[in-house]
Amino acid sequence: MEIVYYLDKELGYCPVKKYLEQYAIKNKDSQKQKNKKLHLLGIVGGKIKHVADNNGIPTPPISFPLNKDYDFFEIKHRKDKNIVIRIFYFRRSDKIILLNAFDKPDNYSTEKEHKKIHKQLEDTKKFQIRFKNNPQSYEKYN
Repeated sequence: MEIVYYLDKELGYCPVKKYLEQYAIKNKDSQKQKNKKLHLLGIVGGKIKHVADNNGIPTPPISFPLNKDYDFFEIKHRKDKNIVIRIFYFRRSDKIILLNAFDKPDNYSTEKEHKKIHKQLEDTKKFQIRFKNNPQSYEKYN
């Protein structure tokens, strides 16, 4: 299956690609920072490839279905002891469409945090609908 980034025409960028750009290597990064970023991108990229190799079918512990309110899936990766990276995707024809990504605190107990997570899920749902209405709105994953 081909892996693509959803491209949101209204926002003018691909949400997952934009999220992953924070791990781009910069000249000012120390060697330790560069290694950490490369390691994280390698693992996340490997999980995305694993999903594609399995035709987008969720395979715990790499990827999971969400609850019945959402018909997309998530890839999880522990960024550190307090943060989990969540990448949402769905399958369409011969493509895995990477819809959205964000950091989620491991333990979020405040109403404010619950609202932020809910907003991300609703944004992802909106991105999925937009893609279904315009299936050419993507960029190739690399």
